[in-house]
Amino acid sequence: MPSNQSVTLVKGTVPNGTCFDSVSDLYNTFVDLTTAYVDGAYSLFNYGPNEPSAADRDKPWIRTVGSEPDRVYIYYNGSWKSLHPVPPNSSERRMWVGNTTELATYDGGNASDGAMWEVDTALQDKFPIGVGDTAASPKAEGGEKDTTLEEKNLPPHTHDLNYTERAYANGSQHTGEGSFIAGAKTVNGMITAGSGQKSESFTNLPPYYGVYFIKRTNRKYYTA
Repeated sequence: MPSNQSVTLVKGTVPNGTCFDSVSDLYNTFVDLTTAYVDGAYSLFNYGPNEPSAADRDKPWIRTVGSEPDRVYIYYNGSWKSLHPVPPNSSERRMWVGNTTELATYDGGNASDGAMWEVDTALQDKFPIGVGDTAASPKAEGGEKDTTLEEKNLPPHTHDLNYTERAYANGSQHTGEGSFIAGAKTVNGMITAGSGQKSESFTNLPPYYGVYFIKRTNRKYYTA
């Protein structure tokens, strides 16, 4: 209420024959018979846990749940409503670790008016990543669920090759292990590219924790 808000006092009528035993009684009689009105369009608030009566629907309702504050509601279009701070269909996203049944009643959702939040299916089985060189813009998508390594992905490397002892023409024996490195020559028995190699895809996931990414529905108001 503004500090300069004016109040109109309407005097009452003291009944004939009224007697007073003291000045205090006279003062109380005048106060009891006087009515005060706040000038202008200002109105008082409803307050408490119980829904206001139909006669008080022109006033805001500061609703409480027990002794704790809830929200300020306005009677609008047939029910008490309070505007949700996150706009409908907003670009805001949240993480939800409950199940989808619990999500239906999260943050004011109910069976009659609908859910406030729903699962964003565009983010299923995906990690969020900050916009930058990898994701050039919001909602950019990329990456593969599984990876298959190709020969071009392998770094230069060596292999130790075990072999069977073989006699030379002069009857001497060559024993031990030999080391072969990548080159133009091949040795009998080695597998060469394309002849029998098999490369299977693999999943390369860091440790993870399952959550739902949720977004606002088109519902606009809390209801009471």
